[in-house]
Amino acid sequence: MLQQGNRPSMPDVRFNVEFAGDLMPGADQATARIRLQTLFKLSDDAAERLFSGLPVTLKRNVDGAVAAQLHAAFADAGAMTRIVPASTAALQPSGAGAAAAVPELDPFGWGKPPGQVHSHTDKAFHLFERSLAFVLLVLISVVAVIAVVELCFVLYKDLVSTTGFLLGLNELFEVFGMFLIVLIAIELMASIYMYMMDKSVHVEMMLLIAITALTRKVVVLDLESKGDPALYMLGMAALLATLIGGFYLVKRLDYRHRSDRD
Repeated sequence: MLQQGNRPSMPDVRFNVEFAGDLMPGADQATARIRLQTLFKLSDDAAERLFSGLPVTLKRNVDGAVAAQLHAAFADAGAMTRIVPASTAALQPSGAGAAAAVPELDPFGWGKPPGQVHSHTDKAFHLFERSLAFVLLVLISVVAVIAVVELCFVLYKDLVSTTGFLLGLNELFEVFGMFLIVLIAIELMASIYMYMMDKSVHVEMMLLIAITALTRKVVVLDLESKGDPALYMLGMAALLATLIGGFYLVKRLDYRHRSDRD
């Protein structure tokens, strides 16, 4: 209560800090997510919710200093926040958030769970998951190296064959098929690596790998061994058209999201 004779002080302006997944120009979402997750010690579920594209209130009823600190921390990571005036009264005294350290970002219990059993189980699961992904990455890397060596050997064998230095039609199809195998291996490596970095499956990359694999199948296709070549080719064409259509829809949706953010 205010004592008589004292003039009431004007209430401090309080703010809400919001984030909707917007990034700074030229920023990478995976990099920004890793930086924010490390800085604020967020769990994987919290980081996934933070970059879901839906507006999330990071802090409520904070003063300008705390809002500026959060905005600067997100900007350093490549993300953009919105600072809007709070509609409710202040919940903290003036200057309570003016510390130099970055404020904690855990308004909804986003931090890693404090329970020891759940924490150990979660850590063990993620360690096992990352170990499997790492083993897959090593194996696909070995396969890619073997494929490159095999490609060099096949190309050398075809070039120095007795038929001359020009490659025949069969040799060209064989070399192109080997090239596509190497390309598929590289795309799989990139997909596994991105999964290890941000724990998300990139649908665009999966569709691209499927399209490349089906393209290789078309290149090395032997219709003589098929019972009904026309029906087989029709099925391949329908499958390829479906994959290309899905890839187009994913790219179009991503373009719309970027246009809305800009």
